[in-house]
Amino acid sequence: MLRITRIDSPTEQKLILEGRLTEPWIADLTSHWKETRYHHPERKFVVDLRGVMRIDSGGESALALMKAEGADFLASGVRIKHLLDDLENRVPEESH
Repeated sequence: MLRITRIDSPTEQKLILEGRLTEPWIADLTSHWKETRYHHPERKFVVDLRGVMRIDSGGESALALMKAEGADFLASGVRIKHLLDDLENRVPEESH
C-alpha cells in the first residue's frame, strides 16, 4: 500500500509518500504528480520519500520522470539515497 499526502503552500508543493512505491499504486502517484505539478508549475516541488519502504522498477521510472521535470527529493537510508543519485543519470521513459 502507498499513502500519499499532499501539502500545498504559496511557494511549495509537497507529496509525502509512505509505504510501497510499487504497482498498482504508481498510477495514483502519477495522478497526484500531474494534478499537483501542472496546476502550479511556478512552485517548488518536493517529494518526501522518508516513509517509503520499497520501490520497484515502475516506481523508479516514476521518480526519474519527476526528477527530470524538476522535483526535489527528501530521503533517508542509504538505498534510497543511492537510487536518487542514480536518477541523475537516467533518461525517463515516455508515458503511455
